Amino acid sequence: MRNRVAIVAAGLVGAFALYQAEAWNAQPDLFIYRQGAAIALRGESPYEPAKIRAAVNEQFPNPNAGPDDFQNNCGFFLPPAAALWYAPLAAVPWREAKWIWAVLCGLAALGVTRLAWTSRSRERLECEVSGTPVAHATGSTAFDHVVPFLLVVNFLTFAIVQVGQTTLVTVGCVAFGLVCFEKKRPLAGTILWSVAFVKPHIALPLIPLAWFLGGWKRAAGLVLIVGFENVIGAMIAGGTPLFLGEYLEFLAAGHKAVAFNLAERNYEITSWNRLLFVFTGHVVEQTATITLAGDLIGFGMVVGRCAVANAKPGVAWALAAAGTASAFIPQALGYEVLILALAVPWVREASANGYRLVGGLGIALLVAQLIPFGTFANLGVTFHRPLAVAAFALLVLAGPVNFTHGPASVQPPASDR
Repeated sequence: MRNRVAIVAAGLVGAFALYQAEAWNAQPDLFIYRQGAAIALRGESPYEPAKIRAAVNEQFPNPNAGPDDFQNNCGFFLPPAAALWYAPLAAVPWREAKWIWAVLCGLAALGVTRLAWTSRSRERLECEVSGTPVAHATGSTAFDHVVPFLLVVNFLTFAIVQVGQTTLVTVGCVAFGLVCFEKKRPLAGTILWSVAFVKPHIALPLIPLAWFLGGWKRAAGLVLIVGFENVIGAMIAGGTPLFLGEYLEFLAAGHKAVAFNLAERNYEITSWNRLLFVFTGHVVEQTATITLAGDLIGFGMVVGRCAVANAKPGVAWALAAAGTASAFIPQALGYEVLILALAVPWVREASANGYRLVGGLGIALLVAQLIPFGTFANLGVTFHRPLAVAAFALLVLAGPVNFTHGPASVQPPASDR
């Protein structure tokens, strides 16, 4: 039954994406990513905003566009590897590219629904091998039917599809990668995870997560594959791996030239620096150095939490910690918090194993991400989503790291042992 629910949910997302492809001149971000790949395939640098903006103005004309409007505040900021991934869309006309993207969105949505059931089989196996009791709870029928559906059929996911952002597809790739890991296909899983690195600042927590799930070889393999993809992309666009330097130079200067990327001007930013500005007026625009430092601090807090708990974290908690770090540490935008879907297994298991307050708060804070930004604008509140991300991060750090000895801990029935 749950598979049918997942298929219906994914079908609705795919149908919505097809509707966007046919009925509207929409998906501007997808247009930019495809255009950047097309420029790279011509052997030219996609990191020249004038080229991107000229194409955007032609496709989405707005004669009254001001300096802060989309037409004058856009550019191709993805790493060279993105030219490789978007090359198939650049090889076909725009309309057909949107059709292909719609199919990918539907498939990705199917993967995201699977996150509602991720991690249980591995944790039971670990407990069986170690001989320790596991808190056994299969989860309610309502959860199995409703949550996978709502994971993808919601305002946030439809907004991602409407603008043509990467998040649904990349989270779907992470979900399918987890399936590959469970089925002992680490190469396929690692390649799928590498897709998430089209937004490297968001994807960095996947590296320690890969280490936790599969050891240092899996983490090293992920780094090597991502590096190889970027070298190929650099050679396509610039003819040499040294083109990566041009990308890094452009990113440092060009990122701040776009109003959408400034913490004090974009209320859709969900990371810590947006909250810092809201509550103190102090502006910290994230650079690569600040983002890396933040990731190191976050990793240290995760390790410290495990040390305090004196326990190895469960798979569900590790997924939650990685997803939360991706949404809160780097300068993430609202449509990127779908990565918090990685935390759903932990929230589910908390509720099922007796941590009802943790589970309830987790559900409430995740639901807050589905409320549009402008909902409370009349009250002067435009930061409910980053505040909810921050609160969820604290909940993950304070909550149980595994459920081996939870309040509802009992020996699993013989059928599960």
